[in-house]
Amino acid sequence: MPNGLYESDFEETTIERLKNIGYDYLHAMNMFGRSSLGEVVLRDRLEAFLKKTYPRIPARHLPALVDRFTDPDGVTLLQRNERFHEMLTKGIDFSWEENGEQMFQHVYPVNWEEPEANDFLVVNQLPIEGRMARRPDLIVFVNGIPLVVFELKSPYSEQASIEDAYTQITNYTYDIPQLFIFNAFAVISDGTQTLHGMPGAPLEYYAAWKSIDGREVDNTLTNTMRTLIQGLFPKERLLDYIRNFIVFMKDGKKDAVKIGAKYHQYFGVRFAVEHAVRATRPDGDRKIGVIWHATGSGKSLSMLFFAGILIRHPEMDNPTIVIQVDRTDLDNQLYETFVKGASLVGHVHQADSADELRELLRNEAGQIIFTTIEKFRLKEGEGAFPVCSERRNIVVVSDEAHRTQYNFEGFAGNLRRALPNASHIAFTGTPITFSDRNTYEVFGNLIHVYDMQQATLDGATLPIYYESRLIPLDLENPNLDEEFRQIINEVGDGEREEHRMKWAALEKVVGTSRRLETLARDIIEHFTRSASPQAKGMIVCMSREICVRLYEKMRAIEGCPPVEVVMTGNIDKDPKEWREKQPGSEYAHIKTKEEQEAVKAKLRDPDDPLKLVIVRDMWLTGTDIPPLTYLYVDKPLKGHGLIQAIARVNRVFPGKTGGVVVDYIGIADALKEATHKYTQGGGKGKPIGDLSAEAVPIFFEALEAVRKFVPPGVDISNWRAKPKVEREDWLADFVGHLMGPDEDAFLNAQARLDKAYQLVKHLPNVLPLANEVLLYEIAAIQIKRLKGAVGGGPKPKNLEEELKKLIDRSVGAREEAIDLFEKAGLEKPDISILDEAFLADFEKKPHADLRLKLLQKLLEEEIFYLERQRHPLGIELSKKLRETIQAYHNRVITAAAVAKMMVEARRKLLEERRKKEALGLTEEEMVFYDLIEHMGDGVFSNEFLAGLVRKVVTAMKKEFQIDWTNPHRQDVLAKVTLAVKMVLMRENIKGEQLRFLTNAIIEKAKEKYKDWPLEA
Repeated sequence: MPNGLYESDFEETTIERLKNIGYDYLHAMNMFGRSSLGEVVLRDRLEAFLKKTYPRIPARHLPALVDRFTDPDGVTLLQRNERFHEMLTKGIDFSWEENGEQMFQHVYPVNWEEPEANDFLVVNQLPIEGRMARRPDLIVFVNGIPLVVFELKSPYSEQASIEDAYTQITNYTYDIPQLFIFNAFAVISDGTQTLHGMPGAPLEYYAAWKSIDGREVDNTLTNTMRTLIQGLFPKERLLDYIRNFIVFMKDGKKDAVKIGAKYHQYFGVRFAVEHAVRATRPDGDRKIGVIWHATGSGKSLSMLFFAGILIRHPEMDNPTIVIQVDRTDLDNQLYETFVKGASLVGHVHQADSADELRELLRNEAGQIIFTTIEKFRLKEGEGAFPVCSERRNIVVVSDEAHRTQYNFEGFAGNLRRALPNASHIAFTGTPITFSDRNTYEVFGNLIHVYDMQQATLDGATLPIYYESRLIPLDLENPNLDEEFRQIINEVGDGEREEHRMKWAALEKVVGTSRRLETLARDIIEHFTRSASPQAKGMIVCMSREICVRLYEKMRAIEGCPPVEVVMTGNIDKDPKEWREKQPGSEYAHIKTKEEQEAVKAKLRDPDDPLKLVIVRDMWLTGTDIPPLTYLYVDKPLKGHGLIQAIARVNRVFPGKTGGVVVDYIGIADALKEATHKYTQGGGKGKPIGDLSAEAVPIFFEALEAVRKFVPPGVDISNWRAKPKVEREDWLADFVGHLMGPDEDAFLNAQARLDKAYQLVKHLPNVLPLANEVLLYEIAAIQIKRLKGAVGGGPKPKNLEEELKKLIDRSVGAREEAIDLFEKAGLEKPDISILDEAFLADFEKKPHADLRLKLLQKLLEEEIFYLERQRHPLGIELSKKLRETIQAYHNRVITAAAVAKMMVEARRKLLEERRKKEALGLTEEEMVFYDLIEHMGDGVFSNEFLAGLVRKVVTAMKKEFQIDWTNPHRQDVLAKVTLAVKMVLMRENIKGEQLRFLTNAIIEKAKEKYKDWPLEA
């Protein structure tokens, strides 16, 4: 490298940063004490910490205590990680016998109260054996437990990328899964971007840490690692984050989802806890303050973290936390979030009635209570709401505080009378100040601000783009306004009546049959043309009648995507047809709560066929549907209601690059006004951007980045018009040019282009480029297919979506995804094609690069199996194959020479296969046969060895049990060892030979059957 800086320099700098804040450091080569390369917990350090911290536990029992922490229960990796996190943060009960008496001690593997009493160590390049051998760049150990893993890519290389680091971490979870049993989170960086996240989560859910103190935000790209280390890794803060800001969210149906706080959530909650302790003290003012975090940036999770810390805070003395919202659906949604996060907050209560609420509030025990504000209503005959509790350690958390917290003659006043000494905090996404509604006067000062601009910049929310698609109407009466006012003045009730009448008149104009037909056609055309296969849309109408009529107009149009109406009923006014099951749907228009939740689940599932919902008021606030990308607005909205509505499409979701608000009724001025009010309170930035002005330049920038990979002299302008055979040959050559050392860089660039294209593909200046974008997608699909060798890592989860998008763009595109196996003259992936006749014909065939890639894939399938069995031949051929292919890419040897090497490899594989068939052994038996044959130096005949191996494997399998290789299962290991020894002795193997073979077979069995019975 010209500047002499390498990835190792970045690694060493990061180590220095950790050393500067008090971490110890060791290079892996200077580490001793691990019993095997598969061991990831530094047992000697953990045992030393436990001995120092819990001196009453006898030293002889410490190994067993360490075993408890290093062998958490669970079938899947995530389940074991969750169980370990529980032991880490909550401790375990350990018992032992001393002088005939049973002794007990609650033990934590970390001293949470005194961070400096722990052993913080960073280690680089630690070799770990698993399914594959890997060396993570950096691992942070706390008391010998590997809590954080870093994967770093060189900031000094143009080819290195954050995507590469993410892919490597993801592959580690397959290759060395034992490391991630204990992992709290991972850090990935290419110097420019530094992100933290949960291994296994999509890259979109990794996040930057942009503040050191929570007050100043650092958006400079040159400081990302410095800010992360200084902002998150000080010892006290790292332990606080791991203990209080990581949660496993479970809904009882699916696997848990592991979530860690982003920096704005961490600092906002930490400041809020400080203010809560201050406000609830005897001299406190009971005004905790206001947390203003942009809608969509994780406010519900922040409330969960806040409650989790407060409920355990020693100064709060077992508090009661009342979480209050203004609508039942929001109460249910927030309550469900807390139920899913019960591992952090424990049991929560939801008041089903006003009476139950009063009873819960009278309870002196600390608890978390959910309620709607209207449950603070008076009973018949009551003149004032009764006092339910006078305790000072009650905290009332109000969600979206500006809506219902200012009427002290009503529910809000009743709440304060019920809990006269409670302290109050507001969590809101849109604080506003009117003359009679002042958020800060009621709740206190701003605690923390995280505005829409910063949220979008961080990727915590996605940008929202605006499109105007007004439907023109012919107005034949130029004096309409004047005549309307005259009528109102004569028969109406002033301004209020004028407003109501104007709304009714507008509703009639908007709901005309001809206009709704135009609207239905335009929405279907826009969504069909613009939306990716995973995207969903919401249509907002002025009235329930218009919702139903628009549904009918849309359903009458051929090609209409699946659509549902979601609305509540009015039994006095609803036509009976609204309560009847609709043609083409499972439901009626008026849906029960259960049916509404079922429809919401369909919208949240990107694979469910339901694409669109039509609403009037429902789901415009508080509803979280990540795939929701398009909001079609045909209803006047303003103020915080408008901000809340458009925020439905700003949620982060894999493959989604932004939300789009399509305006059919003219909300642009209201958006500007709402933006002005939104920024009055200290935030900054605008909630919308023009699609053409902001998203299109991003698309063209991404397009230019991909075009750089097109070889000079290759004309792509007319590729699709070529005759079919010529087109397939041209495509094969084109893909061949792209493969090689730069293929990963091309795939990353194409992925960015694809994301940018999804938002703008329907615009006039982008439409002519559809064929060019399609070409790059076809090439990427074929390269991914050829790269997808067995053992090469997990296959991309979004392959099906990619193919759906390909078909979605054009029916003719099905022909473009050419089958390169067929093109290379191969009927099926079969290793038997590697013969001398094939080699003789090889140099005459076109597309040599493509054929080599195919041969590599096919050969790797067989070699990988042998390598996984730790077969010497597999290890030898795997190494040889990698070296040969690399030499070919470097153009050191010719394609024909590579093919010769492959034929030689195939000859050895055939010899191995024939030997196995002749002996009649299975694949797993062959592993032990090769071991004994290699050690026997020709003393035993092949037939004797084959019979011996069958007996040994059968005898061992009778004794295997789950976790039999772990230290605490020594009894099982002894039984397996004895079984092997008995077989060998029956075959007259004695003395040194008996000991030697027994040990060798047991070591091989530990390796092969360590995950018994999964590896059986």
